[in-house]
Amino acid sequence: MNMFKRRRGRHAAPEEGDGGEAGAEGTHGAAVPDVFPEAAGTGPAPSDVPEPLAADSTGPPARGARATASRQGDPGHPHEENLVLRAAPGTTQPTGSLAAGPTTASPPAADAPQPVPTAGPGRPAQEPEAAVDSAPAPDGAVTCNAPGATAGSGARARGSVPEFSAATARPAAAPPRTLPTDAPRVGDPLPPLPLPRLASPTTSLPGLRADGGLLGDRWLGAASLAGQSHLNSGTTAQDAYQFTLSDDGSLLVAAVCDGLGSRPRTAQLGATLLATLLCEAGGRATAEQLAADPRAVLGDVLAAACARTARLRAAGMPGLTDKDLSCTAALVLLPAAGPGWAARVGDCAVMRLAGEAWETVFQRDGGPLNKVSAVLPHPVPAEIAEYAPLAEESPGDRLILASDGLAEDAFGSPAVRAWLAERWSQPCDAAAMADSLRYRRRGSHDDRTAVVVWSRPLRDG
Repeated sequence: MNMFKRRRGRHAAPEEGDGGEAGAEGTHGAAVPDVFPEAAGTGPAPSDVPEPLAADSTGPPARGARATASRQGDPGHPHEENLVLRAAPGTTQPTGSLAAGPTTASPPAADAPQPVPTAGPGRPAQEPEAAVDSAPAPDGAVTCNAPGATAGSGARARGSVPEFSAATARPAAAPPRTLPTDAPRVGDPLPPLPLPRLASPTTSLPGLRADGGLLGDRWLGAASLAGQSHLNSGTTAQDAYQFTLSDDGSLLVAAVCDGLGSRPRTAQLGATLLATLLCEAGGRATAEQLAADPRAVLGDVLAAACARTARLRAAGMPGLTDKDLSCTAALVLLPAAGPGWAARVGDCAVMRLAGEAWETVFQRDGGPLNKVSAVLPHPVPAEIAEYAPLAEESPGDRLILASDGLAEDAFGSPAVRAWLAERWSQPCDAAAMADSLRYRRRGSHDDRTAVVVWSRPLRDG
């Protein structure tokens, strides 16, 4: 088992550079270092220190100035709007404190030359343009001025084309409203994020899904967050998770699947379908069968899910092949008493968090975390799957199933590990699970999915 511990009062070693999902089939993203950053014994580095939020300067708007509204994450005023002002041509930027009345631009000198308009879209450079009336029209009426017209009169020369005056302070589109979070920002500096783009196909997955509650006598929390690469390009997330109890109630069954990025239009269908069918097949097993022959039980679950996927694809998606539905998967069967078992195909991860110590259930070879060597569906999945027993639970232990996007961040960043260990130190509801995945880390662009099972027994009431 690989073990790595969170250090108290220390920050992370420098993070690796930017990386995104690779376009080649069988690869999800960038490589992960062979050793964990803290193994080198280095001290704190500025790249892992949470990045402070920059505050915009504010000031009163000038008459004719164009203002840009922005929301800043001020801890005291998380929803306060600040205006960043840019003075329009022909105006002056005011200074000092806000005055009670409106602020107007200084009038030009009588012998000052008329400004010549510059060429632009729909506005060729022509004769000088008359000054725009600085006084607002009564009752919100629209005013216009033309060459030869008296300022403020609304009159215009015969045969001239009216030009309507624009608002004196029109804010640009503001960033979307969001909720405050304590999630860290790892990597310095982090660029500002563009506005997210939604995926338009009707087969797209939600950009955010979260759950939290009792499943049997265990608390289970789960969340899946679309990766930044998908939000930037307007493509669908490709992670999926599912959970259930066995038919006799003796097993908790959970699965995480991650569609291959090389199948951007269809892999999410395979991930969703396989996660559901793995739990459906696992629900027919019993704790007694698992204790007797765990590998046979897990192999049967994988085989039943793949066979059902093939039948459903042939019936409902005849134009697709198994490769179009390719995904990786992790599956766990947890009995009410006794050790559980896990199986995986591909690069999804199963981890245990005991106190502040992280353990990997499946041995890592030190190579790229997200280099996919096997996928589902497969005609004989038992032959390509890995199997591992789970250690006996202790109070407060957490079992974690994760897609490679989250696992790569946990393996590669002490700051992310520390954040997740603190957030998951006690059972989380759906909102808290979603918030736990809201950290920003340089180079982290893939979907993040986690299913967390707390061993501490909880009962309603």
